[in-house]
Amino acid sequence: MRRALIGGSLIAGLGVAVTLIALLAGGSSAQSFIKSHYSRIGVGTYRSPYPPAVVARQIVKKKKPYDRAYDPSGIFLRYRSEVVGILPDGRGSRITVEDPDRGYRHYHSYVGGRWGGYHGHISTFRGGGPGSGK
Repeated sequence: MRRALIGGSLIAGLGVAVTLIALLAGGSSAQSFIKSHYSRIGVGTYRSPYPPAVVARQIVKKKKPYDRAYDPSGIFLRYRSEVVGILPDGRGSRITVEDPDRGYRHYHSYVGGRWGGYHGHISTFRGGGPGSGK
């Protein structure tokens, strides 16, 4: 009986540890990190007293993007379900979080050639014609 209790306790403790590791490993979205670390100034728009490069490092450290684009006008991070724009704003930064289509349209002049997809929509498709990549 005692062995069963100890074994059950170990399994339950292991389950809790795995859950905590999954939560701490970045299971949340970039937007949830941004919401909790920067001041909200509008719908999907936040403010940081730090310059764009510092803000981008902070966000990327917490949630790695699929792709990044750097431009003198700002830094753009592409995630599966959101696009983050980090733009200079005085001595700090303005951070926008948008869904992929809206983010692509908003920042097309900066990321269009890099992130453009079918009909100008953001795309993760990287395929070619017949026989390519086979």
